[in-house]
Amino acid sequence: MTKVLIVDDEHAICQAFSQIINNAGHSPLIAADGTAALNILQHETPSAIFLDVQLPDMNGLEILEKIHNSHPELPVIMITAHGTMKTAMQAMQRGAFDYLSKPLELEHVRRLLDKVLSRPSAHLTQQQSKQNNTTSKHSAIENNTPKTLIGNSPAMQEIFKLMGLLTTNDLTVLLCGESGVGKELVARAIHDHSERKQQPFMAFNCAAVPENLMESELFGHERGAFTGADNRRIGRFEAAQQGTLFLDEIGEMPYHLQSKLLRVLQERSFERVGSVTPITLNARVMAATNRKLEAEVNAGRFREDLYYRLKLVTLEIPPLRKRGDDITTLAQYFLQLANQELKRHINTIENSALDKLRQYHWPGNVRELENVIKHGVLISHGTTLNQDDISLDDKYDAHNKPDTLTDHYQILRQAACSALHQMKTQQHEISSQGEAGLFHQLVSLTEKALIEEALNMTDGNQVAAAKLLGLHRSTLRKKLGI
Repeated sequence: MTKVLIVDDEHAICQAFSQIINNAGHSPLIAADGTAALNILQHETPSAIFLDVQLPDMNGLEILEKIHNSHPELPVIMITAHGTMKTAMQAMQRGAFDYLSKPLELEHVRRLLDKVLSRPSAHLTQQQSKQNNTTSKHSAIENNTPKTLIGNSPAMQEIFKLMGLLTTNDLTVLLCGESGVGKELVARAIHDHSERKQQPFMAFNCAAVPENLMESELFGHERGAFTGADNRRIGRFEAAQQGTLFLDEIGEMPYHLQSKLLRVLQERSFERVGSVTPITLNARVMAATNRKLEAEVNAGRFREDLYYRLKLVTLEIPPLRKRGDDITTLAQYFLQLANQELKRHINTIENSALDKLRQYHWPGNVRELENVIKHGVLISHGTTLNQDDISLDDKYDAHNKPDTLTDHYQILRQAACSALHQMKTQQHEISSQGEAGLFHQLVSLTEKALIEEALNMTDGNQVAAAKLLGLHRSTLRKKLGI
């Protein structure tokens, strides 16, 4: 009979697991602490272990490492009531099969038990396990970044687990998600918890550098390579050394440089501008985008071969509005940061204020939440943050979402009014633009936004996008310049 070991000091948890294991036709083994668990493993050979992180006598992560060293093929599922990024990443680094957060969903536990016991290696004997023993040591993770990723939501727990796995290799990673979700924080966390953590982490925003300077900024140049190149310049790829180069907004990279980036990723070497001497790429490369790159490929703005090269490992960071109670946890965290920065002493956030935060759409995601809390701390007059201290953008309020074309029309009118007012104060710019004036600019931008969003919603399918917009496909292709 297959045996499954449960290591937890909560009697109710052990009972629940025992019932699930018995109902599945297996035999449960129970240990209330780490010492008892290790003693059981000297005499019994379970096919799987469910291990709590917080135990009375020792840390579950320490036990995990001991188990992994002596029984490397034995799958261990970690359980915790405090699902932090650090704990999840440590568990996956030390060889955990999976990671569960309390309160446990019993159906999820049943599925996971079936999954782990269906593995070919799930029924190795203890002696076979010892014969295959390979020692694996992992250094402790230190939280040495001023900001950290926080989240107990299932979506973020999955992200944390994948991050933990990515710290043990040097694969190229593509981080996707809306602006403000924390893509750079994810990249930094992977770097800071990997063997490259003592080396530089270099962030390069592809949208913030003029196109004519980007090649030199990335790859460097030799003296005399072009007009104004008075000295040799080291580019970001070279300056990253043995560390990590984070290419933010990769979708904004000029098309002609995308082919060079692809060659660098494939061949792991590059040349400075004006040189033919190859330089070995030693850094790990991570990239991020808030665009749908598949739609960009279909629109002819992003190279398909580079897209599939970057897509090898993709992390989709969820928007804040899909992270449930993480909004409350993050608000409390940002309250602490704001108190430190502004030298204030706001102790709590009223429930009414938290309700207001939870009902908001958060178009700016985590970054916007941080700014809202900081502004609230700044203007608050007491020791509690109340709903009057929370200033949100009314047009994104949950009760004021645009639901009809008339609502969207009003938003467009407001944007047009703002643009016209700005141009009215700059009459010389209007007169200098001639026929390509503000009217044509706004119409062109509106058309561009509609087409891009239609392509995003249809995953780059031009036929579906044209149908959504009420256009003929040939008209859409013409407007895309294809």
